[in-house]
Amino acid sequence: MRNAYPGLTLLLAVGLVACSEPTETVISGSEETTSGAVDALQEATQEAASTPQMAAQEALNVEISLGSAVKRLCSSVLVGGRAIEHVMAQELSNASAAGVDFTFSIDGDLVTGAGAGQTVQALYREHLGCTLVKNTSVEVLQAQFDPALYPEKPAASDAEWPLGDSVVLPAALPGVDLDAINAAVDQAFEDIEPNQNINTRAVLVIHEGKIIAEQYAEPFNAQMPQLGWSMTKTVTAALSGMLVEEGIFDVDAPPGIPEWQSADDPRRQITLENLLQMSSGLEYSEVYTAGSMSDVILMLYTTGDTAAYAVDQPLAQEPGSTFYYSSGTTNIIARTHRQAFDGFQEYFNFPQERLFSKLGMRSAVIEPDASGTFVGSSYMYATPRDWAKIGLLYLQDGRWNGEQILPEGWVDYSVTPSSSADQGQYGIQLWLNAGAPDDPADRPLPNLPANTYYLSGFEGQNVVVVPDHDLIVVRMGVTTSGPRPIWQLTESVLDAVSQGAQ
Repeated sequence: MRNAYPGLTLLLAVGLVACSEPTETVISGSEETTSGAVDALQEATQEAASTPQMAAQEALNVEISLGSAVKRLCSSVLVGGRAIEHVMAQELSNASAAGVDFTFSIDGDLVTGAGAGQTVQALYREHLGCTLVKNTSVEVLQAQFDPALYPEKPAASDAEWPLGDSVVLPAALPGVDLDAINAAVDQAFEDIEPNQNINTRAVLVIHEGKIIAEQYAEPFNAQMPQLGWSMTKTVTAALSGMLVEEGIFDVDAPPGIPEWQSADDPRRQITLENLLQMSSGLEYSEVYTAGSMSDVILMLYTTGDTAAYAVDQPLAQEPGSTFYYSSGTTNIIARTHRQAFDGFQEYFNFPQERLFSKLGMRSAVIEPDASGTFVGSSYMYATPRDWAKIGLLYLQDGRWNGEQILPEGWVDYSVTPSSSADQGQYGIQLWLNAGAPDDPADRPLPNLPANTYYLSGFEGQNVVVVPDHDLIVVRMGVTTSGPRPIWQLTESVLDAVSQGAQ
């Protein structure tokens, strides 16, 4: 997609209050901001900037709003292969002028957003996707990586998925109520609540290692990569397992964060397992409400080094004592990976060499920040079929086509609840359904088996694995309000598989 729109310039007036005009767009944007940054900016612009503090707050809101929009526009078009007009109408819609107008341009590999005296840019690099140009330059980013030295991706194959690209949906399956499954898939594209705008873009059902149902909403299709948001965390954990197996890291030991090495710094006791289980004890706010200006928002859109932002947080609880979901924690892990390699090129090649190529994944892209660290919390694109392969790898205990890809025992370790998760809801960068230690019936998803586990991302990205029934359900889309369709979908599919097997 590098030269899909060479020389194209797109100018759009963007305001910050909701309206019904289809030609004007809002800076909506990204995993951890969406309406929060927009609403905060609206509030700020409605009042006169009568103090330096208010002016600084308004400038920060503009920076976040511009950054979230530029990043999403760049990735959606140049990585996802979508039409600019569709991105603007979908993710960046519903606003009009309110004193702050933004303009955007796409010129080759560079996306620029400007307004209120600020300019934000994102650079597209082949195999690496889009990176916000923060505290660096385009030239420095380009020098980090030579796409000619990237591993050759697997060739297309006529073999049946998952070893190849051929998918022929069955008309019937012994022991499976396929009509009920197809009806459940259809329903996943319909609003659960009136006027919800469920915006489901892809659904796959995989049973006994084969795709038995698959559906997309136009213009999405099986070849179009989609953003998994926090499903990326599970991929980061898989890569961690490989480095643990090589002896580079020990889950029971601190990973050697340079900033924490002072003898009187209590953070130096945080282990890799604490980071992987979201129990580091670091002070951090993963809040997406309007005007929150939470750590996750500031981390993603005001700094070029996401891990450094998270590393700088003080200790709030004893490590290992408290579960708190933190994207910053995952980006610290991603930086420890980078620091284990001799240079950027070797680090950038690692996921493709050791994971994606092994699974026949040609679409996967993990995007780095400006420091050269993968945003392992949030920024992986892949087709829904390739996302499904991550779930299938875990379902197969880390084995693929006769080869042990993940270390033996890593999947069991990953689906073991953290002692800090009071409902047994979290393992190693993976959501669980195990239930409370003293009451397994007290679990997040009581209608699904206790050994169900799942990848989960913002706006309703999910890969749900139900081992008891050799079942995987994938749903991707942009649901910004109301119930997520994945749970009704999974329960219906599970009923169809269970009833058919009786």
